[in-house]
Amino acid sequence: MKATLFRLRQVAFWVVVRMAHKVDFGWLLPLMARLPLRLGYTLSGLRGRINAETGRDWRSVALGTRHIYRQSMAGFAQLPGSHSVEVTRQWVEQRFETEARDEFEAQLVAARRLDHLSCRFVPARAEQLCSNRRRGLVLLTPHFDSFYLGIAFLAQASGARINSMSSAVTQDSRVDPAVGRHFDRKYRGLEHYLNGGMVLDIEAGLRPFYRMLQNHETLVVLGDAPVLPNGASMTVDFLGAQRLIAAGALRLAQRSGSDLKGYVCRYLEQGRYELEMCPAGPSDDPETIGRIYRFFSAQILAQPGLWWAADLLPNIPPVPREWGRTESTNESS
Repeated sequence: MKATLFRLRQVAFWVVVRMAHKVDFGWLLPLMARLPLRLGYTLSGLRGRINAETGRDWRSVALGTRHIYRQSMAGFAQLPGSHSVEVTRQWVEQRFETEARDEFEAQLVAARRLDHLSCRFVPARAEQLCSNRRRGLVLLTPHFDSFYLGIAFLAQASGARINSMSSAVTQDSRVDPAVGRHFDRKYRGLEHYLNGGMVLDIEAGLRPFYRMLQNHETLVVLGDAPVLPNGASMTVDFLGAQRLIAAGALRLAQRSGSDLKGYVCRYLEQGRYELEMCPAGPSDDPETIGRIYRFFSAQILAQPGLWWAADLLPNIPPVPREWGRTESTNESS
């Protein structure tokens, strides 16, 4: 009897969560993006704290479990150095707040309010490095702070044609349609600022991305993803250990003769941001990829709670340091 009641409570709980989830993504987020900025950011912070308290993430709601909270705790616990469970929990809470702000920022872009925001670049003329190129550029970034807004800021400042890689996972039948529509608005809104660039799902194949790079355009790819089954892989020094990580972006750059570069975009205060880039280099030079991941590691370890992909770290395991830099893989083209 007790087990039956517990099960009924669990079912009722997730029914309520999914109803609120639908309203949140389908109605509340778009409304927040049309409010005065100060009020919108304040509500975004409140929304993030609620998500942290409940462990709510669109992937968790899709599966009916708080696995993102648990995996984030496990991921942050693997970071180098000594830190208490309480500190780890604080990082997880900040991770949910940062993700919530990213979702709000996506709706600001969809509402075409980028001109209401400002961004400074480090180094000061970094925005010029995406334009007037004689080679393609693969621009890596982690799920860190306001990386998504960084794409729009770079395109706006440089005038260069910038493209981005996305995933069709948000169209999975288990994901609420309101979430799918949120991501569609997010990507179509971003395209408005990309000077003719596009946001394309990787599941459609790699040929469009090769064409972009062969046309000397810029392609933004997330650089903190685990290796997919039968996917390209490489071993990098990342977050205090040699780790096996997805290398599709590196292969794209090498096969198209493109350069590699990395960036992070930081939130400073309501409406103000800072974008920092590390130097570009040829994709066939091992130091290039090493420099980028040292840069990412330094940024994440300085403010771990801003890395909202910590739940992926348990799937990016350390490997023996004697392993080579890249591994042989299969990759569709």
